[in-house]
Amino acid sequence: MINIQKDELIIELIRQDLKHNQLIQGLDNLDLDAGHRHHLGIMDLVKRLMEVPEHFENDFLDTYMGYMDRCLDYPISSLGEELWYLAEECYEGLRPLDVV
Repeated sequence: MINIQKDELIIELIRQDLKHNQLIQGLDNLDLDAGHRHHLGIMDLVKRLMEVPEHFENDFLDTYMGYMDRCLDYPISSLGEELWYLAEECYEGLRPLDVV
């Protein structure tokens, strides 16, 4: 059985969402309008895992999407390893929002 810490799982999910957003934003930049057709719901899963209180949901969304917007500042690679630090930074930026 594979054992992973909750914070490691959240960071990995964020990294995968950043990688997915690189693809979506790249397609949108080519006028292929992919953003509304390929929503994975990772942000909602991260929000649930972090147990973000309802009154912080808008702040969570603003913070999360701010990091997603930065994904094209990083090189595109097959594994998305360049996004690891951005994913960690995003997680640290979201942590104050997971307290009641």
